[in-house]
Amino acid sequence: MDRFNFDEIIDRRNTYSVKYQALKALFGREDITPLWVADMEFRSPECIRAKLEEYVNSGIYGYDAEPPQMKPAIAQWLLQEHGWKVDCSWISFIPGIVRGIGLAVNFFTKPGDKVVVQSPVYHPFTNVPKGNGRIVLRNPLKDRKMDLDHLDSMLTAEGPVKMLILCSPHNPGGYLWSREDLIQLAEICHRHGTLVIADEIHSDLCLWGNRNISFASVSEKAAENSITFGAPSKTFNIPGFASSFSVIPNPKLAKPFYEWLEANEFSSPSVFASVGMITAFTEGKPWRDAALRYIEKNILYLEDKFAAFRAGGVQLVKPVRPQSSYLVWLDCRDLLRRLAGKDDLKPEDQALLEDYFVNKVKVGLNTGVMFGPEGLGYMRLNAGCPRSMLEFDLPEVK
Repeated sequence: MDRFNFDEIIDRRNTYSVKYQALKALFGREDITPLWVADMEFRSPECIRAKLEEYVNSGIYGYDAEPPQMKPAIAQWLLQEHGWKVDCSWISFIPGIVRGIGLAVNFFTKPGDKVVVQSPVYHPFTNVPKGNGRIVLRNPLKDRKMDLDHLDSMLTAEGPVKMLILCSPHNPGGYLWSREDLIQLAEICHRHGTLVIADEIHSDLCLWGNRNISFASVSEKAAENSITFGAPSKTFNIPGFASSFSVIPNPKLAKPFYEWLEANEFSSPSVFASVGMITAFTEGKPWRDAALRYIEKNILYLEDKFAAFRAGGVQLVKPVRPQSSYLVWLDCRDLLRRLAGKDDLKPEDQALLEDYFVNKVKVGLNTGVMFGPEGLGYMRLNAGCPRSMLEFDLPEVK
């Protein structure tokens, strides 16, 4: 742990960081601690910085070619970390996972087609299909699990449904899906002809000994009917490189899609993206492991902090401990009931919760309703930061 200084405070203002640059526009003030955007406040691994410095110091920044080591590095990482044996021919570079989802939506569906999301969920899952003229259907989570019976019924009633976007691990909440549920999901979607897009960007951030199961690895039907997106960006704090990849075992899906990506130069990485990814996956594991142990302690610290935040004998904020990811889903419904002075919460009441955190606690969090109506009374907090950034006070609520 001593090799890495995760307590270091780095001044990111005036570095074009959206986390800081957008504070005034989103929260109305800049004198707050930003704990919203899903990048970490830790300096990226030294091994990545050193490799990129070699390139920068060359002084010539010409056209980039994909390094031959890139796909083998991805395949080896997936085998090592997830037990998933992947052929390099299944892999393509993707310029960011949200962009990848957009590319898949536009290639495999057409305007007016139906796409399923499982809410509350990362908001681009809804915004990207909707913004491209697709119809978004919601299959809300039930007790923090996929409601597979409802999904099967909905696909029958709404069919044909062209696509389901799976968040695995789930964001928000950091939930890991069981092998049994993934097998059943694959069976349902295969039977209905619904292509599964699996976003596994948080899969390398498993906490407390948990391990993610890659969707396409659970059965032949899952492999035949899915596209998996992954990236080193969240894991090694390099999202600005837009360095991601897709894995498609089924050549009937992969060949036309990858040819289209190549024709439009979507599958051509910049040197920062390719070298960053190769170095992360071949040299970055010690840094990743140390960062996860630090994040676990941050989450335990938050649990203790919120356990002491009570009124009338009730704990007002209950963190949902993530199984994977540094993003913590905060159940603030009891706090919101007290702020609103009523038990029957309405969407417009969420503003009271947002105001409390911004203007009383002075932290910028993601509001729960941005992930769907099921997020009413919730907030999302980024614990991937030095401990001192989490040492905020929680003013009393009467």
